[in-house]
Amino acid sequence: MSNIQTQLANAIGIDNVSTDLPSGIAELLSAKAQAGALPACVALPTTVEDLGKVLALANRNRWRVLPTGQGTKLTWGNLTDRLDLLISTGRLNKILDHAVGDFTVTVQPGLKVSELRAVLAEQGQFLAVDPAFPQQATLGGLVATADTGSLRQRYGGLRDMLIGVQFARYDGALARAGGKVVKNVAGYDLMKLMTGSYGSLGVLSELTFRLYPRLANVRSLILTGPLSALEAAAAEIRLSGLSPIAFDIVSKRVMMALNQSNSHGIVARFQGVAAGVEEQSERLRKIAATHNLGVQQLDGKADTAFWQGSAALIRSSSQLCKVGLKPSSIPSFLALAEQIIPRAQVRLYGSSGLGWVQFDHIDEAASDAGDMTADFLETDVIEKLRSHCEANAGFLTLLQAPKTLKAKADIWGYTGNALGVMSSIKQKFDPHGLLSPGRFVGGL
Repeated sequence: MSNIQTQLANAIGIDNVSTDLPSGIAELLSAKAQAGALPACVALPTTVEDLGKVLALANRNRWRVLPTGQGTKLTWGNLTDRLDLLISTGRLNKILDHAVGDFTVTVQPGLKVSELRAVLAEQGQFLAVDPAFPQQATLGGLVATADTGSLRQRYGGLRDMLIGVQFARYDGALARAGGKVVKNVAGYDLMKLMTGSYGSLGVLSELTFRLYPRLANVRSLILTGPLSALEAAAAEIRLSGLSPIAFDIVSKRVMMALNQSNSHGIVARFQGVAAGVEEQSERLRKIAATHNLGVQQLDGKADTAFWQGSAALIRSSSQLCKVGLKPSSIPSFLALAEQIIPRAQVRLYGSSGLGWVQFDHIDEAASDAGDMTADFLETDVIEKLRSHCEANAGFLTLLQAPKTLKAKADIWGYTGNALGVMSSIKQKFDPHGLLSPGRFVGGL
């Protein structure tokens, strides 16, 4: 065994150390990586105490570590020059407390979203997230990458749901913030700080979320038509007082992939008591009629299949960008994306302007011309889309992409003035730069 394996085996047991690295781990390494840059093994602690031991060892030995859950989003973020160790929270997967009456649940980070969902459903409750990998994703991974979906239209993002957190610091000590009741706001900023930090500040060990009642009546309405008419309808919906739990504006390619139509679309999903769902549906139909838009209603299995298919599109993408911009600029962004990337699939949230853009690695025109390494064209495309987002108070982050493209592109594209503050925070939380090294904004 390697020295790293031996020390870990002595600390947490040989059964909790594995040399089976996740597939594709080499895709995380930059061109500067030298021989031996791949991690020696995976640590699989079964207790929070063992997690602390692993991090304490890493700190003493200056091992560069990458925290992970099920590994569904390992390739998101910057490339790195070297990794000595993966730390998986996959065996920290228990529900620690479910306060049914208080609508809160405390879990370990390795618990899968799908497993928690099944337990909460028995009590008529749910956690309002719809991540990119609903069957495999862990709750720790969701928080680390701030991966929510269309449900943020009604319920907000993970920063709004996370009311308590515990994490292991770089030196193995445990830190805690927040509490187990919704009104507790102690540690509020620290919880927000950990959300979306990509494991660069600590390794999550316990999470407390607020929950919501699960309502059986769910319906989606799909409005289709010209982009100009959809733009006017979306503006009216925002001012109408309607309260959909999801309100997405999607491109033609998304609609076609989901077997709906050859048109742009607005997808609004309603949930609640039967009378309320019906009343809101009728109001939306009137808006659609005003703008001469087609309307399709999805109930039951058809509704579920649509949203499951929408999530599957994200999982199947070889190149994935997370974007944000002013909601009023969504139509112009759709038009631009489809102009320069004919096969682009775009899904944006109608009230926040956040969402996804996905497309194939090989540029279509270059592929037709026989050029199968058209990275420079796609880098140019990314910058065009990013410029549009930034001109409309937004951003574009390249999450998923082939290694060759990530080596050339600016992954995060951050141009704000907070890098100094972020660097200072990183120094305080991870003074030796051992946690997810180089993979966050600014190479932090």
